[in-house]
Amino acid sequence: MGQEYALTCEAIDIVLSDAPQKTKRLLLGDVLRRILKADVFASFVCDSSGPYADPVQLDLGDDALRAYHRHFRHVDDLTPRLFARGRASRVTPAAGFSAEFVHDFLHRGGMYHGMNYFPVDAGPGSVDLRLWRGRGGRAFTEADARVLESFGNLVARTWPREAPSGQKPLSRRETQVAELVADGYSDKQIAAALGIAPPTLRTHLSNAFAKTGAPNRAALAAYHLRHRQK
Repeated sequence: MGQEYALTCEAIDIVLSDAPQKTKRLLLGDVLRRILKADVFASFVCDSSGPYADPVQLDLGDDALRAYHRHFRHVDDLTPRLFARGRASRVTPAAGFSAEFVHDFLHRGGMYHGMNYFPVDAGPGSVDLRLWRGRGGRAFTEADARVLESFGNLVARTWPREAPSGQKPLSRRETQVAELVADGYSDKQIAAALGIAPPTLRTHLSNAFAKTGAPNRAALAAYHLRHRQK
């Protein structure tokens, strides 16, 4: 009991510290692993396309993060479901989820029993917390979920939302393109409206996708609408 109390106090001190946010995520993840007896920790920052930016990890490996960014996020049908719940969720992926994601990414990385926290009002700049136990571990309990949710909610209340690193503002022309995409214009219509050639339009679209993290036109439109309302 004394050790658990000490770890809880340590975790609270980390959350409330003035350290850089990325450092705090790693330090908090290490303490949460000890409190909740987890093997793997990962945390992402939400960007315009979802909870996929600025990852940090403990005992997952940078190679796995790169593989997730390049490929597995596109077949990951688990994270969007947990993200939509806006709370701490326990999960032991089996039938009903992408077999490729479960077997080739999760299980290959030693992740069999998970518990992921996403804030209720998740949006660009919000932070998630993800814990996993290996094949020989047991599933997390409801009590475990309450512990993770309490720390996740503290993070959500106290950490200012920061734009994911690497995101650059759109240029004037890229903003115009994003606005027309959001208005439902086709590529041909956008090129005509702006008086530019199709190859030039494709360059502006590619730059806008890269800067915002949007994987497609719908996400770019959502990004534009979200920022226009601010």
